[in-house]
Amino acid sequence: MKDIRKRRESTSIRDAEVHSLYKKILEELGDLSSAVSRTYIYEKIREKTRLSIRTISFIINHTNAP
Repeated sequence: MKDIRKRRESTSIRDAEVHSLYKKILEELGDLSSAVSRTYIYEKIREKTRLSIRTISFIINHTNAP
């Protein structure tokens, strides 16, 4: 298994941007954030970053937010 701590700087910047978008979307949803599916949130991130849902999911679930 890869050690995710040894990631390229550009990858770390991308990951930070995904975490930032995720947090922003949750804030915009407010109280509804717990009722909205992860797929909906990931799709909103995908629209802005053009990353795959799988990549977004990995970033959100397996990397640390800055």
